[in-house]
Amino acid sequence: MKNHGSILVVAYRESTLKPMVEQLNDIGLNDYFDIEARTIDEIYHSTVKKCSLVLISSDIVYKMIKPYLHEQIPYIIAKRTINYSKIRQILEVPKGMKVLLVSDLKNSAEETVKLLEETGIHLQLQPYYPGATASKEITVAVTPGETQFVPQQIKKVINIGSRLIDISTIIEIFYRFKIMTFSFNHLTARYMQSLVQITDELSDEIFNSKLLQTSLESIVHNIDDGVLLFSQEEIIRAVNNKAIELLHLNKDSIQGNRLDNLLNDSLLTMFRGLEVDIDHFKEIDGITFYMRKRNIVVDKQYFGSLIVFRKVDEIQKIEHDFRHKAKNKNFMAKYTFEDVKTKSPQIQETVKIAGRLAASDSTILILGETGTGKEVLAQAIHNASPRKNQPFVGVNFAAISETLLESELFGYESGAFTGARKGGHVGLFEQAHKGTLFLDEIGDASPAIQNRLLRVLQEKQIMRVGGDRIIPLDVRVIAATNKNLKKLIQEGQFREDLFYRLNVLPLKLTPLRERVEDIPLLLDIFAEEFNKRLNRPPYQISEAALKEILLYDWPGNIRELRNVAEYLANICDDMVYKEQLPCYSSQTRSIGMIAESNLQFDEIIEQYKEKGFLTEVMSILRYLHNEGSSGRHSMIEFLDRSGVQLSEQQLRYRQQLLRQSELIHIKRGRNGSQITSKGSELLKFIDNNHREKSKALNQNPTVPR
Repeated sequence: MKNHGSILVVAYRESTLKPMVEQLNDIGLNDYFDIEARTIDEIYHSTVKKCSLVLISSDIVYKMIKPYLHEQIPYIIAKRTINYSKIRQILEVPKGMKVLLVSDLKNSAEETVKLLEETGIHLQLQPYYPGATASKEITVAVTPGETQFVPQQIKKVINIGSRLIDISTIIEIFYRFKIMTFSFNHLTARYMQSLVQITDELSDEIFNSKLLQTSLESIVHNIDDGVLLFSQEEIIRAVNNKAIELLHLNKDSIQGNRLDNLLNDSLLTMFRGLEVDIDHFKEIDGITFYMRKRNIVVDKQYFGSLIVFRKVDEIQKIEHDFRHKAKNKNFMAKYTFEDVKTKSPQIQETVKIAGRLAASDSTILILGETGTGKEVLAQAIHNASPRKNQPFVGVNFAAISETLLESELFGYESGAFTGARKGGHVGLFEQAHKGTLFLDEIGDASPAIQNRLLRVLQEKQIMRVGGDRIIPLDVRVIAATNKNLKKLIQEGQFREDLFYRLNVLPLKLTPLRERVEDIPLLLDIFAEEFNKRLNRPPYQISEAALKEILLYDWPGNIRELRNVAEYLANICDDMVYKEQLPCYSSQTRSIGMIAESNLQFDEIIEQYKEKGFLTEVMSILRYLHNEGSSGRHSMIEFLDRSGVQLSEQQLRYRQQLLRQSELIHIKRGRNGSQITSKGSELLKFIDNNHREKSKALNQNPTVPR
């Protein structure tokens, strides 16, 4: 059953650590996790192994061990409460008396004082810890298991034992790991039983004390479950408002009364017949209740029983609300169109069109290179759509293996395959019901997955792996890819019918190198983000560094630019120089080649102009730049469609000239011709010159065209 990994419990001292672990075991956490325990000293002298969660006893302990924790390991700082089973001696101290509250750390002492005061202990509690001073007139001390720190002047020490873990922390652990089978009803009951350990310490006399009654009521009246505590003689010793409401009791006649005077025969028989420490579901007046009973032992003698109960429909509502909130938290689109920062007219137009498409339920296909912001745009579309309050579920086809992808997308039934989870698994399509499913990197989908996707898009229904039940769906699909799907179709790697199912409303994102005006804007935004995160002053970018940034090709697009901003925020001072750019070493070769080759490019262009070949060779280079490689037959067809008519002999001659100029490689077989880096630089050189001339014409209309 321990399939959730391990939990490492960390406390300042062994005296705190041991009770925390015992409580976790008593509640049943060891059914799901391997529980390990270490003190601060043990953490300092060893490495923290990989675990599922670190549970830390206090804020101060977290600060002490933080440097020793791997940033990827999740942690919870435990909320802790008083061990109410050990407060008998405190209740015997005269009200208003000055008493030391002794603990090992200042914040622990102050927290314990606050907890006791909230419980209704009316003493003048003063925090005391190593290094603090104590008034000489104080002769009584209370300590949560830290007797070694009690000053010598104290004549009476009341040890109430280490503080227990609060129920809110227990719930957080269970729901962090989605242990839904252990619902609130079980957890509350077991926690109550671990909290109200009225064993060995309490007697019938103490039960009758008014002060203890006040303390118990402060606990039980704030619990949403019904709580009923009665003695061996079936005299009611504690009952909360919830129990009064559920059992329809008269509040004024309960305390100290007998069960048989208050309950009807069927209820009385039911309560008496409940087996101890067993989960029960019983019906009262047509309403189903969950119940759990625990016997109370005092001085090794049976005293009475504690019963915790609640309506089953309330439990179901809590779990339904939790699942809904968990789904909204895990499957929530956080980006809107406001998050798309741009000065680029192309991107502004794309966002404008996307805003219109958001109102539709039709499938959208977003095309763009890696790092151009396809998922940001998809989330923005979802948040502008009528489905914005429903789940946004994303799946990356390049990140999940083919063997797992089918079960993740469509879910599976119990026993569908070896290792299948008992009860089955809800797939991403079902989880996206009423919302949006984002299929990222759809070009990486295998043929088998493509077949199933086509069927789902056509029929709007799925069948789980290993199942025989048709499940209808109401899902809006947004797909995205950085690949040329039409080329994959030609190569037989992508289904043409699936492409047309996806390509209903196409959107294309411009790469960063074609929207240079956005680079300074985005760089400023990212720089501000990381400066705040690192708590560092802003930095400036030198003119030379900015020139390098603007000339860089940005193959990773916005994602790569953001990485550069994070790198600079970590390593630079108040000024960024070009040598500090992480992309500088790789780009200097290409930039240097551009600087050295400008004259050579001018000569090549003039040479082709003289021969009358410039339009033709530029068309060949652009085609190879877009396609990667091509044979002569495909190239002739493309040139013909572009209005450039060449025979195979003419094309072969022009290819030879391009190869002599080191602008293309000509390979044997199907690989055909490929553009070289120098050829790509020549295209960029021509485009930059064209852009500068267009800019000059726009700024000075009198320049002759």
